[in-house]
Order: sequence, then C-alpha cells, then structure tokens
Amino acid sequence: MTIMKQTRNTLMTIYCLQLIVAGIVYILGDWMNVDMGFLSTVGNQGRFIASTMMILLTLAFIPLALRLMKFGKVAADIKGRGLAALQRWSLLRLLMIGTLLVVNTLLYYAFGFEPSFGYLAVVCLLSMPFILPTMSRCQAELEGQVEVETPEEKA
Repeated sequence: MTIMKQTRNTLMTIYCLQLIVAGIVYILGDWMNVDMGFLSTVGNQGRFIASTMMILLTLAFIPLALRLMKFGKVAADIKGRGLAALQRWSLLRLLMIGTLLVVNTLLYYAFGFEPSFGYLAVVCLLSMPFILPTMSRCQAELEGQVEVETPEEKA
C-alpha cells in the first residue's frame, strides 16, 4: 500500500469515527432515551456560557477548517514536507469540525434538547462532506492544485 493510500485511510478512519461517535450519542439520546442530564450539573448561567462558547467556536472553526489548505503557510508547509504535512493539516481540519460535531451533539442531549446545540451540530454535520478525505482531494492538496490565498489578494 502506498503512503498516500495509508494517509487517506488514516484520515478516512478518523472522519468515520467522528461520525460514528456522533451517531451513537444521537441513538442513545433520541431512540434509547438515555438521560444525559447528569453531564450538565450547571444552571442557566452555565448553559448560557456553554452555548455562547460553542456558537463562537463553531462560527470560527468551520470557515477556518474549510479554508485551511488555502493559507499560504499551510500550502508552503505541504509543498515542502509533503505527505507528513498533509496528514498533519488534514487531521487538524478533521478534528476542528468533527470535535465540534460530537461536542454539540452531546451538549444537545446534556442540556435537555437545547436547540442551539442541535442547530450547531447540524451545521457541523453539513460541513463534514466538504472535508471528506478522498484520494483526489489528498492528491490535489499535495500537488498544490488548490488556490493559495495570499495577503496581497485580500487588499
């Protein structure tokens, strides 16, 4: 097996595990009616802080994760170090959105079906296909076929 396939398989395994964990939380909370309220022993103030933090993290991490490979330093690192850098940055991108998905899903049930966490989890779930680690995406990012965003273009 080539190193590229091994990298893609590692990333795909992490991608699928995050979806499976979120799915297990969903099945436990909705279908099996497991009470996850014991996770949230905080009151309304804790709920507000958790909601605000997750909204801010989701709003910051999703665009960052979707544009991560287009940043000049990331593209230069991938061009210089190759597959090791690709795996590192792709893993970071997967963890940014996947962790938000799992945490928002868990908090949705922990705070008694709080809608804001449910909406944030759905937004994360809808963003996941855009970072699916396919072989063609890995090759395109490794070969530098993504448009690199430079500071001059922003001005």
